[in-house]
Amino acid sequence: MKYPTTSLTLLDKIARGDEIGWNEFYQRYRPVVVALAKYKGLDDAAAEDVLQQVMLNFFQQSKYFRFDPDLAHFRTYFGRLVNARIADYYRHKKAEPLAEISEDAAPCFSVEDEDRFLAEFRKTVWDDVYRQLKQRVAVSTWQAFELYARQNRPVEKVAAFLGCSANQVYQAKKRCLVLLREIVADLNLRDPGLKLELLGNE
Repeated sequence: MKYPTTSLTLLDKIARGDEIGWNEFYQRYRPVVVALAKYKGLDDAAAEDVLQQVMLNFFQQSKYFRFDPDLAHFRTYFGRLVNARIADYYRHKKAEPLAEISEDAAPCFSVEDEDRFLAEFRKTVWDDVYRQLKQRVAVSTWQAFELYARQNRPVEKVAAFLGCSANQVYQAKKRCLVLLREIVADLNLRDPGLKLELLGNE
């Protein structure tokens, strides 16, 4: 599957049975599953049920095969897995006479569902983007960028907190933005469907 290097490393850890890697994966992709489940009409409890099934299926399958980066994107595989478990939930509920579920409920993965899933999935990719950026710059540069560019703190307060000049904060932001654009461009090249865009102060 095509995904950022940090995700590839994470998935490799899961395949090896690394508990920390699995916990990280769970926390990272939990919001994606829950958001899509709720978008498809499930309540909080049902969304959590679907989440557990998705994670269980993924964990079981990750032990027996490796993703091929020349065949598909990880998000495509994961999206199909989430949709299949949502569809299973609806089929199960429709088989219960007392279940309050609309007859026209559509568990199929529509274009709108794809868009919603991709929007949620992009959030996890951005987490990877910033992890990569953090690894490529000095600690002080990352701190200046995080406080000034991402948290929108006043430059004077950031400079005072870090014990540097305002110009150094500006330069840190400039340096990070150059690298950030490189990382994003590389990801968009490898997976054009992501369509990552720099917004706001970025």
